[in-house]
Amino acid sequence: MLRFKNLLFSTTKNNIWVVPFFFVIAFITVLSCRLLSDPDLGFHLNAGKYIVENKTVPDKDSFTYTSTQNDYIDLHWLFQIIIYSTYKITGYEGLSVLVLLLSFTLCYLLLLRNQRLKIPLSLSCLLIFAGYLIIESRIILRPELFTYIFITLSLLVLDQYYLNKKRMLYFLPIIMLFWCNMHSLFILSFVFFGSYFLSIWVRDKKFDKYLFSWLFLACITCFLNPYFIKGFTFPLELFTRFDSNNVFNQNIKELKSYFHSDIFELKNLLFLIFLCTFVLLFIYNIRKRKLHEFIILPVFIYLALVSIRNIPLFIIIALPISGSIILSIKEKLKHFNKLLPVVYYSLIILSVGLIFRLFTNSFYISNNSPYKTGFGIDEQQQPVNSAEFLNRNYLNGKILNSLGIGGWLSWSTSQPVFIDGRLEVIKEDIYKEVVASWRENGLSKLLLQYKPNLIVYNYPKYHTWTDQLSEMPDWRLLYLDGSVAVFVSKNFAPNLHPLDFNDLLITYHLQQYISESEKIEIINHSPKGKFMQWIDGFYKKTDYSETSLLNIASFCMQLKDYDIAERFFLTNYKKTEGNNNYVLYALADIYKIKGNKNLSQICCTNILKFDSEIKMALSSLEKTKKNTTVASDTNKIKSKENDAITFFNSGNAKYQNKDIQGAISDYDKAIAIKPDYFKAYNNRGIIKASELNLNNEALKDFDKAIELKPDYSDAYLGRGSVKFSMKDISGACNDWEKAYNLGNAQAKLQIDKYCHNK
Repeated sequence: MLRFKNLLFSTTKNNIWVVPFFFVIAFITVLSCRLLSDPDLGFHLNAGKYIVENKTVPDKDSFTYTSTQNDYIDLHWLFQIIIYSTYKITGYEGLSVLVLLLSFTLCYLLLLRNQRLKIPLSLSCLLIFAGYLIIESRIILRPELFTYIFITLSLLVLDQYYLNKKRMLYFLPIIMLFWCNMHSLFILSFVFFGSYFLSIWVRDKKFDKYLFSWLFLACITCFLNPYFIKGFTFPLELFTRFDSNNVFNQNIKELKSYFHSDIFELKNLLFLIFLCTFVLLFIYNIRKRKLHEFIILPVFIYLALVSIRNIPLFIIIALPISGSIILSIKEKLKHFNKLLPVVYYSLIILSVGLIFRLFTNSFYISNNSPYKTGFGIDEQQQPVNSAEFLNRNYLNGKILNSLGIGGWLSWSTSQPVFIDGRLEVIKEDIYKEVVASWRENGLSKLLLQYKPNLIVYNYPKYHTWTDQLSEMPDWRLLYLDGSVAVFVSKNFAPNLHPLDFNDLLITYHLQQYISESEKIEIINHSPKGKFMQWIDGFYKKTDYSETSLLNIASFCMQLKDYDIAERFFLTNYKKTEGNNNYVLYALADIYKIKGNKNLSQICCTNILKFDSEIKMALSSLEKTKKNTTVASDTNKIKSKENDAITFFNSGNAKYQNKDIQGAISDYDKAIAIKPDYFKAYNNRGIIKASELNLNNEALKDFDKAIELKPDYSDAYLGRGSVKFSMKDISGACNDWEKAYNLGNAQAKLQIDKYCHNK
C-alpha cells in the first residue's frame, strides 16, 4: 500500500512521485515527436542556406518578387543557420529530433527552476503536465522555442541571485548574445532585468552595483547583432501586430486575442482555469509575493490575453511561481492529502491514455490541431508534392501564391514567390491586397497588377479564389492534391495539358463505377456514437487521406464537376463510416442538381436525424411538393427560395467546419437568389464581425437584416455587439435593449454586464 501522507510537499528524492513523473516525461516525449508542419519552416531554411552560402546575413528581401525593396532585419539568422546545418547533416528527420531535444531542455530547466525554489516533485508533476497541455501547440520548430528556454534560463539565474546571492550573473550577457541573434522577443528580458533590480533595491534598501553592472552589460550585449541599432529597436515594430485594427491581427489566427479564438479548445479551457486559479492564489498569498512578480506577471498576462501565440510565455513564467505559492500555503492544504491517491493515479492514467491518443493522432484531431506524431516532413501540411510538380515540369514562372505555402515554395523551387510568412518583410499593404482578393472579382485585380504565370494556392483556405478561377477561361488547372491547386495562364507552358479529373480517380484509388444500390448503402451507413469514436481514438490510427478526399470533392463541386465530386464525397463518407455530416449536405445538393430525387431524399432523411433547423425547411419543401394546384410562376419562386435555403444551410455547415470564406460565399449566393433573406444577412454579419473583424461591413449586414425584419431580435443582438467592439457603448446598449424587448434572453446578459452604468 503506497503511503501518500505528507508526500505532496515531500522534497526527498526517492519518493513515490517518481513513478507518475516518469509517465509525464513519457507523455512530453511523444508530444514533442512531431512531423514538421509549420508554414515558416521553408523560409527559415531558405534564409539559413542564403547565409551559409553567401557568408553574410540578408538586408533586403530576395525570397519574394513583391518586397525586394523592403528591409529584411533577420534577427533569426543564428536559428536559421542551426536548422539549415542540422538539415544538411540529418535531413528533415533530424529537425524533428531537434524539436524533441529543445522540448526536453525546456522541461529540464522548468524542473530545475522548481527544484531551486524547493518545489517538490509532486507539484512539478502536476504543473509541468498541465503546462505542456496548454503550450503544446507552440512546441514547433520556430525560434520562439529558444525564447522559452532563454526566458527560463534568465529567471533561473536571477532567482539564484535574489534568493541566495549566488553570483551567476555572468551567464546573462551570454544568454542575451544568443537570444538577440535568434529571436526578436529578447526585448522581454528587459522586463525581467528591471523588475528584479527594483525588487532587490527595495528589499535591501540599497543600490546593488554588482547586479546593475551585469544587467547593464547584458542589455548592451543586445547591440551585438548584424544590424546594430536597427536590430536592437526592431522588436518594437512587431508590437503593431497586437493592434486589433492591424490586418495581420484580423486575419491570422495565432495573432488574434484569446477572446477572439475561433474555437474554444481543451488548451483554451485549461489556460482559463490555470489563469483564474493562479490569480486567485496570488491574491490570497499576496503579502508573501515579491515585488518583481507584481511587475512581471501583469505584463505577461496582458501579452497572453492580447495574442494566442503569447500564452506559453506566461505559462513558463507562472508555473514555478504557482508552485512557490502553493508551497507557501501548504499548511492550509493539509486536508487535500486525502485526494493524493486520486491525483497520483490520475496522472499515470492520463499520461498513458494521452500517449495512446498521440500515437493515433486522435489527440490532435480532437483539438482541431494540424500536428501529427512522427519524424520528418508532414507532406499534407507542407506543399511538398505540388513543389515537386513545379520542379519536375520546369514551371519556373512568376508565382501568385497563398500565404501559408509561400515559404516552402520559395525554399523547394529556388524561385521568388508572391508572399511568404515573414510578415515584418511583406508589410501590411500587400496582405491587404490578398484579403481584398478573397472578395468578389478581387482576384482579377491582383492578377492584373502582378501578372503571374502560375497560381499556386491552398484551396481549402482560399476558397473564394477557386470560385473566381472557375469563371476565368484564361486559366487552366494543371495539378490538384489534397490541399494545393496549380493553375497556369493561357499561354504559359502550352505543352502541358489541363488536369483530367478522371485521372484523380486513379491517383486516389477510387472505384470507377458505383452502383445506385452501393450509393444507398454508403449514405445509409449509421455513424458511430461519439463515445465509440472516442474509444477508437486509443487504438485506431487516423486516416488523413479522408481529409484529402473531402477537400478534392469540395474543389470539384466548386468547378461544377459533380460526377467526380460525388465519387470523392462517397469515398470519404465510406472511409469515415458516416461520421462527416457535411458530406450529406453536399451529396443532397449534387443529387438535386443531377435530378436524382431518390438519392436526394435519402440524404435529406439522414440529415434530419442530426439537423433540427433544416427539418423545417424540408417540411416546407414537402408541403410545396404536395400543393400541385400552385401556378407555375409561383413554383419557380418557391424553387428559388428553396435554392436560397440550400445555400443558407450549406453556409451554416461550412461555418461549423471552419470554412469561413466558403460560408460567406454561400450566404452571398443565398442573398443573390433571395435578396430579402434576412437570416443570411444576419449570419454573414456575425462571421464578418467575429472571424474577419470587418465591423463596418458587418454593421451593414445587420442593418439590412433589421430593415427586412424590424422585429428580428438576433440582428439587434449582433449589431449591438459590433457597436460595443467599436466603443459605441450607448448604441450597443440601445440595440441590446431592443433585442431583449423582442424576447432575446442573451441580450439581458449583455445589458447586465455592460450597460448598468450607461
